[in-house]
Amino acid sequence: MARPHNRPASEGGHTTGPRSPASLPASEIASVVGQVDAASPFITVATTGGSATTWLSDVAAHVAAGGEPLEPWRAALRQQQQHTNAVTVPVHVPAAFVLQWWCEVVATPIAYAAELGPWVLVPEPAGLGFELAPALYPSRIVVAPERARLRVEPDAATRAGAARAAYDSLVAGVVTGYAPEVTMGPRQRWGVVDDMWRAAVRRGTGAAGRVVGTEPVRTSCCFIFVLPGMRECAACPRGGPR
Repeated sequence: MARPHNRPASEGGHTTGPRSPASLPASEIASVVGQVDAASPFITVATTGGSATTWLSDVAAHVAAGGEPLEPWRAALRQQQQHTNAVTVPVHVPAAFVLQWWCEVVATPIAYAAELGPWVLVPEPAGLGFELAPALYPSRIVVAPERARLRVEPDAATRAGAARAAYDSLVAGVVTGYAPEVTMGPRQRWGVVDDMWRAAVRRGTGAAGRVVGTEPVRTSCCFIFVLPGMRECAACPRGGPR
């Protein structure tokens, strides 16, 4: 994946607008990020990035300029999947995986903050980044406190709506411009956006100790059943095992 700048979000050319008066200070944002990290069992959520961090602002800038910065990620993932499974993997498989993971990076800190406490967490694109594990899935999310806003919203419905709006705003440009090597229709494309948000909210709800209920059927498909030894997941829109 293209990392044209590879710098911490607090450095190198980005300008920070005035913090909203309603925003809590960076120290409290860091504390909330720490709580999100402690509650998330599958991914680290940190407050500092480094040379391996890809910032959302850089990806979005390349998309806005007509580039496809996620193509190297898809290509590397497909090559790895083919090597691991000794089969030719259709291009729509890594295309689905990468878009899902992109949305998951954005959804996780925002949804968890809204479910764990009365917080609406809104990172700036220059303050939200991720790093990949050797298996090429995001293993570390970075939320830079000095480039995020945080407010308390006691009303659950208002908080949920504000959190979802923040998520939609951050993913929309890249999702719209996402141009994999296979046609991806609006149902799949925007279904991923909704499915990843609902999944993050569900995990955050569970982390907060509340009942999550039955996993809802997804709108989008991850196509994992194409890989040897795999089958449709329980929430598969194609009618997986129930």
